[in-house]
Amino acid sequence: MATNTHSDTRPAGPDIASYLDLIQYDGQRQPTLAVLHDLHVKHTRSIPFENLSPFTGMAVDLGIDALMNKFTKQKRGGYCYEQNSLFQYVLQEIGFTVQGLAARVRLNAPDDVLTPRSHMLLLVEAEGETFIADTGFGGLTLTAPIRLVCDVVQDTPHGPYRLLRIGDDFCLQTKAKQAWQDLYIFDLVKHYPPDYEVFNWYTSTHPTSHFVNNLVAARPAKTGRHALFNRQYSFYHLDGRAEKKLLSSVAEIKDVLENEFRIRTSEVPELDARLSAMLAT
Repeated sequence: MATNTHSDTRPAGPDIASYLDLIQYDGQRQPTLAVLHDLHVKHTRSIPFENLSPFTGMAVDLGIDALMNKFTKQKRGGYCYEQNSLFQYVLQEIGFTVQGLAARVRLNAPDDVLTPRSHMLLLVEAEGETFIADTGFGGLTLTAPIRLVCDVVQDTPHGPYRLLRIGDDFCLQTKAKQAWQDLYIFDLVKHYPPDYEVFNWYTSTHPTSHFVNNLVAARPAKTGRHALFNRQYSFYHLDGRAEKKLLSSVAEIKDVLENEFRIRTSEVPELDARLSAMLAT
């Protein structure tokens, strides 16, 4: 009798129970659209976008064990490679078919500048449809998955998004101040962990990297979005109103990181010195 020797070749990783506890998800573990939507919403509200590791010179480890430890035990957040690598792992553990993609960021980029493929996002299959999931695009990250369909406005808990087709590429846009704004451009070429290791090394160590030179944090809440860029803290309400405050001390910045972004700053040993240097410039 022939024996089926086929098995999943992915190495065994950590159990996802601590992750589900962190995001306060106690629903089904089935690869359905409802589960994908709920996980995406809860992930983005629970795990902050932040770059404290590259900002302070700490290594950024994309191993699943390291990411699970960072998010669930250290009570930290991370940027796109960290956020979406772990989200991809969790979705695969539940039974979703997921592949990683890479995008060229267009937000705030001049039209004539070709940007590198520096952003990670996910392509997810659910109930016979294809979706884009992205838990790691900072202050404008998707807070729910959207269908891979073009020229259709798709609502999320934090505003409308749409996809446009540009040749073989897709352009993700969001509507801000009554105008559509390009966020990033991507195609459907599958990317693998070694690809993201290269991108991650550059992003977290290059002396001109945006994430090496600036303090960045973001977290969606039910009523809007928290955002921090260096000393500038902002809260953007869903109705378009914005509250802004310029932070003036290390203690004030750490208080905002702890209370508004839910980041345990004690897990970043060089933070005080790095913040002091930033405030002195």
